[in-house]
Amino acid sequence: MSKKQLDTVVIKIGTSVVTDENGKINTKVIHSIVEQIAKNREKAKNFVIVTSGAIACGISKLKLNVTPDKLSLNYKQMCAAVGQPILMNYYSRYFERHGILVAQVLLTEEDLANKYRYENLWKTLKTFFSRGIIPILNENDTLSVKELVPVNPYVPEEVRFGDNDRLSAIIASKIRADLLIILTNVDGFMTFNKNGKATLVKEIKKINNKIKSSIGSGSKFGRGGMKTKLEAAIIAKRAGVKVVIANGKKRNTISKVLLGERVGTIIH
Repeated sequence: MSKKQLDTVVIKIGTSVVTDENGKINTKVIHSIVEQIAKNREKAKNFVIVTSGAIACGISKLKLNVTPDKLSLNYKQMCAAVGQPILMNYYSRYFERHGILVAQVLLTEEDLANKYRYENLWKTLKTFFSRGIIPILNENDTLSVKELVPVNPYVPEEVRFGDNDRLSAIIASKIRADLLIILTNVDGFMTFNKNGKATLVKEIKKINNKIKSSIGSGSKFGRGGMKTKLEAAIIAKRAGVKVVIANGKKRNTISKVLLGERVGTIIH
């Protein structure tokens, strides 16, 4: 976003980005994302990836002919457990071709709610950064899913997350990132006229009730949607983190954002 080197960039990759129209994992997109980050390492001192896709990987591996929204809670947990190492293998293998090491970090809300666990997480992330290792974060769906949130009433609202949009914003705000790039399968935040014609909103300075009321629901492949992305942007905004919501399926989206090109929706 700037000619000067950024300190830390968080990139959130949605399930809709890394899957095809049938909900199967799309390794070509993962490979493209890795290539873009590797080619733009000099644009930021540190990169953090928050990625979805474990459940989709598990569904593919287990040959289940179903979308995630049709799975029971226990089946989602099972698919996440089976799919997480497969998802990490893709990232690890592709980054290794560029001489870049990655590290897996699976989180629950309790990890961010507990002061000592969060401090340990931050120290670990800084150690990764010192060695040029890119941490790849995901919610630990095997243990912590949105349906389990009421079980623990002691988790503060500011660290609750039931999807990776919110998780990426919480991480970006806590580590004071310069930029949060939220990749999805649409060009950004869209408005629609009475005839249904869509128009991309290139810049949002304030997320008001009118914007919130025009948001649709999530996709059948992931838990998020534009609503969770704008909620994430609000969290990041409060900490002074600039947010870009953009189409991760389009060519060189990450590279264009890091080069300062106007891509997607910028939220100041």
